Amino acid sequence: MKLSDFTDEKAIEVVAKLLIPMGNIAKNSANADAKGKNKIEFASQLLRNNAKDVMNMFAILHDVEPSEYHCNAATILMDTVEMLNDAPLMELFGLQSQTPASSGFASTNGEAQEGSKDS
Repeated sequence: MKLSDFTDEKAIEVVAKLLIPMGNIAKNSANADAKGKNKIEFASQLLRNNAKDVMNMFAILHDVEPSEYHCNAATILMDTVEMLNDAPLMELFGLQSQTPASSGFASTNGEAQEGSKDS
């Protein structure tokens, strides 16, 4: 779920819960340069440096208790992509709105395509 999916009292509850893991992420000095990176690199760094906090955020966004949130590599990837596409959530981390594709994958694909053209 995205932040905008929550309204009224539920929105307040979700934001109140999110502030704790987000605060932990913000105060982790290992994330100091994360904001200067594109969104894919940012997410990778957060997953490495604050795995438990990121999982807690995913649980909150799924409206379940952290102890009830279970994942595998596929669900973490899907939840990460959903998080990266949630512009208001990314703005709380100080990141500008952009799609994950425009922050890494597309440029890589574009370079490969350009390199294969005959000039």
